Amino acid sequence: MKILISGYYGFGNVGDEAVLQAVLNELTSRVPDAEVCVLSAAPQLTAELNRVRAIPRYALFRIIREIRQADIFVSGGGTLFQDATSRRSFLYYLGLVWLAKRLGRRVVILAQGFGPLRGRLNRFLARLVLDRVDLITLRDDESRQELKRLGVCRPEIVVTADPTLLDTLPPLAEGRKILALEGVPAGVPLVGLALRGLKGQSELENRLAQEIAAELNGSPRRQPVFLLFQCPEDMGMTRKVVDRLTVPYHVIYRLCRPEEMLAMFPHFDLVVAMRLHAVIFATLAKVNCLALSYDPKVSSFARLVEQPCVEVSAGEELTDRLAELLLRPLDRRLELELHCRRLCDQARRSFDLMLEKGYHLDRGGAKR
Repeated sequence: MKILISGYYGFGNVGDEAVLQAVLNELTSRVPDAEVCVLSAAPQLTAELNRVRAIPRYALFRIIREIRQADIFVSGGGTLFQDATSRRSFLYYLGLVWLAKRLGRRVVILAQGFGPLRGRLNRFLARLVLDRVDLITLRDDESRQELKRLGVCRPEIVVTADPTLLDTLPPLAEGRKILALEGVPAGVPLVGLALRGLKGQSELENRLAQEIAAELNGSPRRQPVFLLFQCPEDMGMTRKVVDRLTVPYHVIYRLCRPEEMLAMFPHFDLVVAMRLHAVIFATLAKVNCLALSYDPKVSSFARLVEQPCVEVSAGEELTDRLAELLLRPLDRRLELELHCRRLCDQARRSFDLMLEKGYHLDRGGAKR
């Protein structure tokens, strides 16, 4: 089977790279002889890190050749069909799906979030194209409701879960090693923070930074450790917080692979996260997490696993919740373990359905 995968890959975003890694691991474990190619902004790096073939994401003629040779075109991971980031990005991903269907390929939308999609023309184009794909699996029910409102009804639409929930926690020693290399002391209660900027909202950024810093300064026993899920993009918001701190802190400047980032999470007593995959990593590590929602995808996942969540603009509610968790971090390991097991089963369902669209497998893994 030949599979071509499209997504936000090769941009150095730990969350999206974790999605790709999880997708590739699951595919190779199920179909060892699968020939997989990834569209990437940094194809050489993607190929080296994942031991997979990769081509430039804008090399149109190579992309057409790869689509013609593929059994399945997979638009996978993240929230690709939205125009909040940019209309150009939305049209790029939708255009690839249209091209794959135009060339007669089977197309699977794999474990994505959907929206927000506000432009009238964008919504029309999305309905026109997505109504012709072969399968859509989504990571939350809010995305399914949005697709229904859009009028997409022909393909099979199934709510599953984010593929990164299939990741396995690395040994504790691996995370401790990375923290030690970055100068983070052992035996000290640590708070992990994964922050990001809010485009065009500098006033809200400043207020949020002040609120977070004030609560961290009021809890000097717990040392903050800042995690950069996308560098240098996350440095702006991180800098706004650390400039206001009066307590010792650490910033992990190391460019981490997904498994390296995940390895640090079990060493935190609490995680404060704006990044979706930081909330997912905290859940995998069975660590309590305060999710700061700047986008519905963050609050959607937090609700799924019953992690505390407040809007970034919540003000007093945010500071009260953060102060409470810093004072008395909850031990929710058993509860989070049950959530992880449930969501892992749902995440595997995406691949069950996708492979059914390519070819049937017998119990030994052979083609039928």
